[in-house]
Amino acid sequence: MVLLVILVVAAIFNAQALIDVLLILVAVSSFAAFALLGYAAMQVVALVKEVRGEVTVLVGTAQETLTEVQGTVRFMSESVVQPATHAMAWANATRVTVKSFTEPLYKRRT
Repeated sequence: MVLLVILVVAAIFNAQALIDVLLILVAVSSFAAFALLGYAAMQVVALVKEVRGEVTVLVGTAQETLTEVQGTVRFMSESVVQPATHAMAWANATRVTVKSFTEPLYKRRT
């Protein structure tokens, strides 16, 4: 606030000096803004590197989980699904075989 009053008073006596001071202030603020922009860019680069590392860990964990799930599915298929499928196939084959031998007998009686 005090600086603004001093600049206004200085403008009354010497306008060129005020313009020079304002140009210097604008240049300094532009330099500060550019420096902050560079700092923000460095932070973004660091964040991208960190995220890349986290994604690599996440992909590795997902691959381990996928391998574990594949093993579980293989185990369930070999120990539960295939035996049940074979048993149902044998039961169905036996039923069809018995039906094929006994069906003509039922048709002859009627």
